[in-house]
Amino acid sequence: MKKILFSLFLAGFMLFGLRADAQTKSSGNILDQYKWKKRPLLLFAPSAENAAYVRQKELIENERAALADRDMVVVELIGQDEVYLNGTRQKGFHGKELRSRFQVPQEAFSVILIGKDGTEKQRNKETVALEKIFGLIDQMPMRRQEMRGENN
Repeated sequence: MKKILFSLFLAGFMLFGLRADAQTKSSGNILDQYKWKKRPLLLFAPSAENAAYVRQKELIENERAALADRDMVVVELIGQDEVYLNGTRQKGFHGKELRSRFQVPQEAFSVILIGKDGTEKQRNKETVALEKIFGLIDQMPMRRQEMRGENN
């Protein structure tokens, strides 16, 4: 009887642990999967109709090849909780967690570049020319290695 109770307790504990991991992943940080692989460009906007956001999206659409060349992904955080990755809605990830992490209020527009090392490299509170962002990236040591073909 004790073995059965212990087995049930152990199974319940394992299920709870797995469930906690699943909850952490589903509501966790979407950026973790890109560390050392991609450079996330975060767009925070109070709504999809925000003028700065609409303009920034236009600039991004015109530079898709340059973004890909620099291993960039675009993560959009619209309103309090909507998250999009390269234009596709991400269910299970919550914008409010990233807003809190990067201290961007729901009513604010912001563009934040994250390096492959996972740290913030640049922050803009208004629409920014991608050439400015590309210039910064192209000066980074890891990007210079990539351009020389050393990271293949």
